[in-house]
Amino acid sequence: MKILVTIKPVFEEIQMTDPDILKKNFLKNNPDLNLKINRFDDHALEEALKLKGKNTAIEIYTISVGAADSLEILKKTIGKGADKAFLIETETKNANDPDFVSDAVKDVFMENNCDLLFCGMMSEDMMNGVTGLLTASKLSIPSLSGITFIEDISSEKIIVKRELEGGTEQKAELSLPCALNFQAGINKPGYPNVMRMLKADERSIIVKSHEKPDFKNSIKIKDLKLPSKTRKGEILEGSIEDKAKAFVEILKQKKIL
Repeated sequence: MKILVTIKPVFEEIQMTDPDILKKNFLKNNPDLNLKINRFDDHALEEALKLKGKNTAIEIYTISVGAADSLEILKKTIGKGADKAFLIETETKNANDPDFVSDAVKDVFMENNCDLLFCGMMSEDMMNGVTGLLTASKLSIPSLSGITFIEDISSEKIIVKRELEGGTEQKAELSLPCALNFQAGINKPGYPNVMRMLKADERSIIVKSHEKPDFKNSIKIKDLKLPSKTRKGEILEGSIEDKAKAFVEILKQKKIL
């Protein structure tokens, strides 16, 4: 059984104080900032590693679409226990476009006869949340989002639990091959083994390009800005009784009481 896990490198958390920093983060390759594994993808990878811990015949492949500096992130996935990694080297605007990324992931999935596609529900930066679903659609395989737990798996099917609106839990069974999009916080991702990272080479990390005929970016970012402040606090003055009465009046005005 082969599991392909999508990995998106995102910038380490920094203080964002103005639109220029936002644009520097999301629209350009910035060598001054460190990269990390997207949190949702890290949890998806950990679920794949847990399955491999129970069945050593399982092979785990990871894939990232982006700039050359993504190699360091893929080395971390090898250090965590992945068997092979693929870097689809391309420019930033393509790496942030779900249509381009899903097309590249689809090709690697098919070329390697994978059985399962594991994705994080979304990325921490662009937060589109559609790459896994688009890939499944292009592969014509079933998919589910919001996965929180894998209950059982065989060569033909997988039984999972996922979170719906309002925290409702749903149990579902999917036939293989299929795609699963994982929620964050469902496990505790482990640290990469440094020796495994150092041994990662061109045999374990394959760099390739991807061409999508007549491709036009489906997403164009027109602007990035911090959210405007629409609310402000009100400090109540006077005695405790005065404050209580004023608070009740505010609740009545807001039609809460």
